[in-house]
Parts: sequence; structure tokens; C-alpha cells
Amino acid sequence: MEEQKIKDIIKEIPQYKITKIANEISIRITNVFTNLKAQQDNLFKKLEECQIKIVKFENESITHYYLNGVIYLSNEMYINSINEELIIEYLHFLQKDKKNTIFSETLNVLTAKILMQDLKERMNKFEIFFMSLKEGKFALLVNLIMQINFLVGDNEFIQTVINSKDDYYLLLNEISNGNIDRLIKDFTKLYNLEVEYDTTDDLYKVQEDIKFLYFSIQNYIMKFYFYYRIIHITEAEEVAKLRSQLDGLQTLRGIIEEDKFYEEESKKIIERLDNKEKEFKKKNSKNSISIVYNNKLIAFIKRILSFNH
Repeated sequence: MEEQKIKDIIKEIPQYKITKIANEISIRITNVFTNLKAQQDNLFKKLEECQIKIVKFENESITHYYLNGVIYLSNEMYINSINEELIIEYLHFLQKDKKNTIFSETLNVLTAKILMQDLKERMNKFEIFFMSLKEGKFALLVNLIMQINFLVGDNEFIQTVINSKDDYYLLLNEISNGNIDRLIKDFTKLYNLEVEYDTTDDLYKVQEDIKFLYFSIQNYIMKFYFYYRIIHITEAEEVAKLRSQLDGLQTLRGIIEEDKFYEEESKKIIERLDNKEKEFKKKNSKNSISIVYNNKLIAFIKRILSFNH
């Protein structure tokens, strides 16, 4: 993300306030992401190391920024209570060695919303009806990450956002057949289009570009996930799970009247799942016949041995 220039440092927040903030955020993280409970003390100690300075930015529209172990805030209101912006900057601190992109920022925005429990319902934007936890320029992007997380789970997501690991990127790269860079670039394009929408004279064109790109990403997520999972099914129980995920994904997907992708692609996915189910039934049938045959053969041999004695 672009580096922000600081015009003047007003004051540095004292350590006792830093300790209080670090404690509250570490508690929120481990209460929400319960599999991190054992990490609370370590998280608290790590967050305590982050400094906070109240500053004036050269660009007065900037209100918060993180750089090299320091959170810079343009207004002291951010330390009077925990809020979304402050949590996002603390997440940057936890990820201090990682490159920040629009994709990674979307992960942080979603995490901050979850930790704040400031949840939204469905909304209508750019003529798209969709569910998101976030309004503004990250609303569509957060929705797309919600779709991904619904499909792949939260474990790798949490490890990447909180513990600064590469688990999430590695998983998505594997499932998308090495195309994680496409997702990251498309997220940036979609964000930039929303920025452009606020300044353009051709609102219709930019809105159509936004809709096209959003549905392109959404459809790509659905295709690469189910394509990968169906190929790698090893147990019959996985078929039922994928059917359930296919149904559940529909509630998270953005909707527009002319989009027929989900309906058409679902038929193809269900057909593949039906074929997998038939394969497992056929295999189980052969195994059952084999077991019966082997049992009869063993019984026959036992009778011969018994007769000879």
C-alpha cells in the first residue's frame, strides 16, 4: 500500500494505554478464534510492542497508517475505544514482514469486522444484491472472501491474518491450480474500479465494469473450488459435503437478474458428483461381493481341514 507522509508528530501514547489496548485486542482475537486460545499470552506480549503516535498527515484525508512497528493516528479518538481501524493497523503490525495488497487488506478488513461484531446484512450496490459484513469500497471484496472462507474453512485464513503465515495463500494457490496471482490482481482491479466510480463522468461504464469483474471473480471461485475438490474426492462422505456446500454457497453469492452462471454450473457440478457417487457405490458393491466370496472360501477350506482331521 502507498506510504503516507507525516507532517508533524503531536504525541506518543503512553505504555499503560498500549498495554490496555493490547490486552483487549488479544482477548477479542482468542474469544472469537477459539483455536488460538493457547496463544493469548504470546499475542498480548507481541501486541504490547507496537507503538501508537498521534500525528498530522500531509494528506489530511488519511486518518490511520502503520509503518515499522508504529501505528500513526490522526485523531486521538482512535485510542479511546477499540474500533475497526485500530484493529486493522494492529493486524498490519502482526503481519509486519508481509507485503500489503488489496487482497491482504480485504482479509484484515473482514477480520476486524468479525472481531468488532459489527455485522451487516444483505445490501444492494451497483445493482448487485449481496451479503457483506462491510460497507464502502471493501463491501464486494469482503463478500468474495466470505465465499472463499465458506468453502475452504477458516483455519488457514486465521493462521495467515493473525500469525502471519502463508497457509491461506498456499491453499488457494493449490486449489486454483497455481492462479492465486489472478485473484490478487483481480481484487486490486475491482477496488480501483470502485475508486474510479467516485470520480468518473461515465458512471454507467464503470458500474458495468465493476459488475463484470465482480461476477468474473465470483464465478471463478466457484469453478476452481468444486473442480479441484471433485477431482480429489477419496471418500463417499465427501460427495454429500460438496452437495451441501454447493447449496450453501448460493446464499453468499451476489445476485443480478441476468446472471445464470450458478444455475448452469450447478447442473454440471451435480452431474460430476452423481458420477462420483456411482463410482463409490460400484466400488462398494464389488468389495461386498469380494468379502462374501472370501468368507465362503475360508469356510470351505475350514470344512476340508476339519474333515481331514
